[in-house]
Amino acid sequence: MAEIRVVVGSTYGNASLIADDCTEQLNQLGHRATLLNEPSYQQVAENPDVILICTATIGQGEIPANLQPLYDQLRQHQPDFSGVRFGLIALGDSSYESFAEGGKQMNELMHDLGARPVGQALFIDSCETPDADEVAAEWIERWSEKL
Repeated sequence: MAEIRVVVGSTYGNASLIADDCTEQLNQLGHRATLLNEPSYQQVAENPDVILICTATIGQGEIPANLQPLYDQLRQHQPDFSGVRFGLIALGDSSYESFAEGGKQMNELMHDLGARPVGQALFIDSCETPDADEVAAEWIERWSEKL
């Protein structure tokens, strides 16, 4: 089973709650998942196997404040993530032009660092998805089978 670092980008708590549920579910599925609500560069860059990013978007398409320092440090240091697999759960609101832009930025960064995606990213639209937890749980079930 995989060792997974669950990286959270959350301002109002929705992404944090989903990430917490995903971490618990991954552990129940036999993986070793660690939740990082305030992710640091050291926690993420030190020999990760799998990174699951669960992030919201704030403002006009920005990454949440708790995730921005990690994003900036990864961009600055450019660690070699060619041996890293990752997944993405991005929350957003399609009534905004910058729908899930924070997640899209993290996805692009992971690709730039050489990380390999595991399956397709999950984009949750708050306008169309009344129960984001349920959608995320179903996605985690399928995603974890690919690890």
